[in-house]
Amino acid sequence: MTTLLLFLSALLLSGCALGNAPRHDDQDDHDDRGETKEDHGVVELSPEAVASARITVAPASEGRLTPTLTLPGRIGLDPRKEALVSAWMAGQVDAISVRPGDEVRRGGLLGTVQSPELGEAIAAYRAARARDDAADARLERLQRLEAQGVSSRSQVLEAEASHSEAEGALEAAEERLRILGVDPSIGDPHEGEHYVSHVPLRSPIAGKVLRADAAVGRSVSPGETLFHVGDLSRVWLLVDVYESDLGRVRQDQPVSFTVAAWPGETFRGTVEQVGDWVEPEARTIEVRVVVDNPDGRLKPNMFASATLSVEAQGASSGLVLPASAITEVDGQTAVFVQLGDGRFEVRPVTVLERSASEALVTAGLAVGDLVVIDGAFALKSELEKSELGEGHAH
Repeated sequence: MTTLLLFLSALLLSGCALGNAPRHDDQDDHDDRGETKEDHGVVELSPEAVASARITVAPASEGRLTPTLTLPGRIGLDPRKEALVSAWMAGQVDAISVRPGDEVRRGGLLGTVQSPELGEAIAAYRAARARDDAADARLERLQRLEAQGVSSRSQVLEAEASHSEAEGALEAAEERLRILGVDPSIGDPHEGEHYVSHVPLRSPIAGKVLRADAAVGRSVSPGETLFHVGDLSRVWLLVDVYESDLGRVRQDQPVSFTVAAWPGETFRGTVEQVGDWVEPEARTIEVRVVVDNPDGRLKPNMFASATLSVEAQGASSGLVLPASAITEVDGQTAVFVQLGDGRFEVRPVTVLERSASEALVTAGLAVGDLVVIDGAFALKSELEKSELGEGHAH
């Protein structure tokens, strides 16, 4: 009996020992999970893949971030260097001397309009001149007779009034012909010549023909625009600044901007004037930027995206990275840091401020960390693919 009890006790002790013994297969699983956790957030690429993704790194360094305003804008022309040329009289387009894109000098001929009214204007001028000559002669004669005691003072005063009226009518007729650009001496009927009936259309400024709405034989009305001429050597960038940002804009402030027609190229100018009128509905103020345009690539009515650098005293210090380095992973702002041998780690960071081209990082990085500044999108795609392969969805 004693022997049996001793045997059972030994058996129970052996079972307990077996139950407490470590399970090697579970431990292996734990180690595997630990290794996976350690590599979570790391992307490993071959040298060929790094080159194909065009990944570029740069060390994080301290600097100052100057705040900027990024605003929409449009290209316009200085009104002093823009002209809408129209016919001053009703008639028909008789000839066109230029095409859109042609350069014209000041006073250059754009076209002509045939108008019967021009002959009438010349006739009115000559009639006014004849009346003025007659009024001059009558006044001189009466003044001479008054000196001789033959005519009265009232007759002289009446002649002076008539003379003044004739002079006014003559000046008005002359001014009308001057506006029409016609020499009244052309078509003298005493020489058997007909009145001129062609109104020349001339450019009041030097520049380029932007539009030509004329067509030979087309009927036109007085004041109807036929040609649009503009000087493109210097243009305006017109930016609408919100009322709340007005205090951050000043005269002579440097401005950079881009246009869709020339991607990747930055144009520059300076603020010439900050407007004095607030648009009641949009609550914006128009800011005018003067831009040199020697090659004429900036065209009127182009849309632009403008960046205005704010006062330097508003700058913040910290780790400054290119804006292209900042990405978002799993809803967090992050960057990729190079670990070496084609390994890149996603690193959550805190961004305090951003400008159009830079970001100020205040947490998550140290000076000297090799940050991916180009190619972060490719690394993010690789990271998401690897996590999806492990059964995670983001």
